[in-house]
Amino acid sequence: MKGHKIYARFASPENKCIDACLSSEQKMYKIFVQGIVQGVGFRPYIYRKAKEHTLVGSVKNIGNGVEIIINDRDFIQKLTDLPPLAKISNYSVKEIKSKKHFSDFSILKSSVSKGETELPADIFMCDDCLRELRDEENRRHDYYFITCTNCGPRFTMIKDYPYDRPFTSMHQFKMCPQCKREYTNPLDRRYHAQTIACKKCGPKLRLLNDKKDISGKSDTETIGKAIDLIKSGEVLSIKGVGGFHSCSLCDDGNVGKVREMFHRLHKPYAIMVKDIEMVEKIAYVSEKEKELLQSPQRPIVVLKKKKKDVFKTTSELDTIGVMLPYTALHYLLFDYINEPLLMTSCNIPGEPVSIIENMGTYFLTHERRIVNRCDDSVLKVIHDTTFFLRRSRGYTPISIMLPVECQDTVAVGTELNNIICTTKKNKCYLSQYIGDTSKYETYNFLKDTVMKFIYLTRLKPQIIACDLHPSYNSTMFAKELATMYDAKLIQIQHHQAHVASAAAEHKITDYMGIAMDGLGYGDDGKLWGGEIFSVRKGNAFTRIGHLEEQPQLGGDSATIYPKKMLFGILSKILTEKELLKLRLFDEKESRLYLQILHNNFNVQHTTSTGRVLDAVSALLGFCEKRTYDGRPAMILESMATTPLEFEPVFSQEQGKTILMTTPLFDYLLRNKEEKGKLAATAQMYIAKGLFEIAKKALTKKDMPIVFSGGVAYNRMISGFMLQQGVLVNRELPAGDGSICYGQAYLANMNNM
Repeated sequence: MKGHKIYARFASPENKCIDACLSSEQKMYKIFVQGIVQGVGFRPYIYRKAKEHTLVGSVKNIGNGVEIIINDRDFIQKLTDLPPLAKISNYSVKEIKSKKHFSDFSILKSSVSKGETELPADIFMCDDCLRELRDEENRRHDYYFITCTNCGPRFTMIKDYPYDRPFTSMHQFKMCPQCKREYTNPLDRRYHAQTIACKKCGPKLRLLNDKKDISGKSDTETIGKAIDLIKSGEVLSIKGVGGFHSCSLCDDGNVGKVREMFHRLHKPYAIMVKDIEMVEKIAYVSEKEKELLQSPQRPIVVLKKKKKDVFKTTSELDTIGVMLPYTALHYLLFDYINEPLLMTSCNIPGEPVSIIENMGTYFLTHERRIVNRCDDSVLKVIHDTTFFLRRSRGYTPISIMLPVECQDTVAVGTELNNIICTTKKNKCYLSQYIGDTSKYETYNFLKDTVMKFIYLTRLKPQIIACDLHPSYNSTMFAKELATMYDAKLIQIQHHQAHVASAAAEHKITDYMGIAMDGLGYGDDGKLWGGEIFSVRKGNAFTRIGHLEEQPQLGGDSATIYPKKMLFGILSKILTEKELLKLRLFDEKESRLYLQILHNNFNVQHTTSTGRVLDAVSALLGFCEKRTYDGRPAMILESMATTPLEFEPVFSQEQGKTILMTTPLFDYLLRNKEEKGKLAATAQMYIAKGLFEIAKKALTKKDMPIVFSGGVAYNRMISGFMLQQGVLVNRELPAGDGSICYGQAYLANMNNM
């Protein structure tokens, strides 16, 4: 009958009814949403919003986003209170005429489509789950793997998308009837929570002594036995979200055991504390630092100790890395231990964090497989600005926008502190922290991570970007990838990638760039590390200044033994006789170094800021051997107090302005002031000097200056730069973790 609607009712798989119109059309809108919208409670949120506004239609995950069919063009404007983990990057609205008549709103089964979606990162256990953990009447009371749609593991258990249980490492755990009811109820907090589990059906804890199972009869009893081991002075390897932590009490004896296990003589360890009150007994905590500690990402935050000699064996510096509990298991441990716990990544230095029971004697482990290993993130606040020392758990694989449209690109980063990325259009997907790719295991991890990200981001590589250094494993792998995919190989100079990463974050193309780090391969084949660039149109670089070149005796060995670097610098100031008399070196050392200089054998010249800071640390007697990355310079930073007045000295060479560092050492050598003041003076000299070169070269008053590189983690140097209005990395690490982003950006700029 014309003008009348005729309905038939069809039963859905869940035995719910859907009304379908058999005659007249219904005006509907298809809204396609991209961003972090899978695995974060987005669909049930849309369901509740539609019900709240009496709207009809459907919502479902598709391969590269979420599709909403709804009878409201402006529905997206109603989404003002997104779930805590959700983020909309972009959306489109299209009117459709549907012959199907909707009288209700429903959540449909996911479908697969072409294109990539943004995968969610792993985050902490939410407050709702924490309340249930503490509630003795709740069926998940004291359950170590309690999670919901708003919290818990994500990236570390994802094999593919759409983000549904079959594509995660939870697929092996069949839901019990109670969990199934929650999982299928759109109004439940655990609706389609892929991590849903309980004591009946979820992963079980196991306690191992080597390979022998010494678990209790229940998870609670197993946790009790694990706590007894920690209290008795044992080191316990605990399987976490993205890998194993080595956990112990923080007394000298236990910390010493962990150092011996992992051959880390001095490297600062992180600690986990029960709550903010416990943090405040140990360290100074600003509001920003408190906010970071309590954020859903739960990173390690580097804090200034209240007493420098407290936790001395845990951290020899005046700072200590601290994090709060972020899983139910962590909270359960602190129910019985009321003191900080050493909680460090379970790995040999430079190698990937362990994801199996292979490092230690006692293991508190569980049955859920870690698909993607992921180390803890580390942050530091300088002058109220947050710096990423390591961007990993809690942030990976969330994309960072690029200011240009990119071809499908893989950027493999650099040798140390490696992170890789893939780019599609204007999105850059950064990997988790990888590490030192000169190590065999880490190099394999790099290759696996690249292939995984190519797959997960549905990339068809057209450009492969890498460092200029010919000997890096990452460079050699990039060449293999370029051949494999018939892609264009583009090599990017290390320090240009550094400053470009900061500039691209701030969406600027004409600027002055300051790069300070340990080393990078220069355009001239020398080792750079204290550079000033004038940049035009985003990719036209002119090297206008740098630190004075200094001899690096013994090549790379000078990075391990800073006295070698110091001797080379002092040889410009002192006579052979004076060098031999200097108490800094014994006679055998001095004669060997003099011979190296005379023969010019294995002597490289470098403009590295890191090597200069290392040499100052050796001169002042703070550090004679680098046993972890950055150690001499970090101790120098830790010992610094108030700088003395000493103005930078410059020279001109071939149109470049050179900040002379030899006069600095002459000043330090002659000055009898307190060492802390001299340490501060050296750092301020470099900061002021390089900034002054950049400032004088500005062609416009409002032209920005950017600063990047590992030295940006130095409080005094970055504090000075920030006070001058210099721009730094925000969402990226300032160190080598930003290189891949800079490589991808410049490779695409150069290819336009």
